Amino acid sequence: MAQSETKSAEERMTAYLDHEMDDAESEAFEAMLADSPETQEELDELRQVLQLVSSLPKLEAPADFFEKVAKKIRRRKLLSGEIPVFVALSFQVISVIVVLVIAAVYTMIHLDRDPAAKLEKDPKATASGDVQGEPEASGGAAVELMLAPAAAD
Repeated sequence: MAQSETKSAEERMTAYLDHEMDDAESEAFEAMLADSPETQEELDELRQVLQLVSSLPKLEAPADFFEKVAKKIRRRKLLSGEIPVFVALSFQVISVIVVLVIAAVYTMIHLDRDPAAKLEKDPKATASGDVQGEPEASGGAAVELMLAPAAAD
């Protein structure tokens, strides 16, 4: 038998055993069975397999079964190059990356605007940006206020 004929015969046997054929198709298939002992033997073997499978105990899949299978499918698609890498990253990883980028941009923007941050960048710079290194009265007061509690301890 050719490949397509074999597949068609198997589909017909399965349909016959599952009672999916109408009366006319069933009669035609039974006539074919009467003429072909090989087909009858294959049908009997298929019937035995179905009985064995139906006699097996029914088991429930673990709760995380779907997630594990989906993860394996994604991994195979990723390794085969079917999907881009950035799509395969989990939502949590993408969220962390976005938060870190926003924090870095925010820090860079405010680092140039905040005079106190300039002290961190360049210790020789003053809070007011005075080149000679003389602190302003308000800048000096702020430093004194910061040191006052430490001196009280």
